[in-house]
Amino acid sequence: MFDHLSVGVRDLVQARAFYDAFLAPLGHSSTHANDKELGYGPGGTGAQLYLYAVAGDQVAGLGTHIAFAADSRAAVDAAYAAALAAGASSVRPAGLHPDIAAGYYGAILYDPDGNKLEIVAGTMH
Repeated sequence: MFDHLSVGVRDLVQARAFYDAFLAPLGHSSTHANDKELGYGPGGTGAQLYLYAVAGDQVAGLGTHIAFAADSRAAVDAAYAAALAAGASSVRPAGLHPDIAAGYYGAILYDPDGNKLEIVAGTMH
C-alpha cells in the first residue's frame, strides 16, 4: 500500500543517532543522509522511511503512529532497549499484550520528537 513514509523531526543529527540505534535490531539502516533529510530502508537499501527537519514545537503529527515489524521477540526487546537508551519514552513496555491481540508481542514508545512508534512481533489479528 505504501511506497514510503515521511516524518518530521526537530534535529536531523539527533534523529539520526536515535533512529540508527532503534532501527538496527529491526534490520534497517541509513540509505542516505544530507542536511535536509535522512532515509532508512531494509539493509540500508531502498529507503522507505524518510526523516526531515521541520521548525517549531509541533513536529509530530496529531495521532501519528508508525508500527515496525520485528522478526522476533528478541528484536522487539533490542529495539525497545535501544530506543529508551537513545531518549525515547515508553508507552507500553516490550512484552506480551493480549489486550491488544492474542499472540501480540510488542512495545510502544515516543521518539524524542513525540512520534509514536510501535514494534511488533507476532500477530495483530
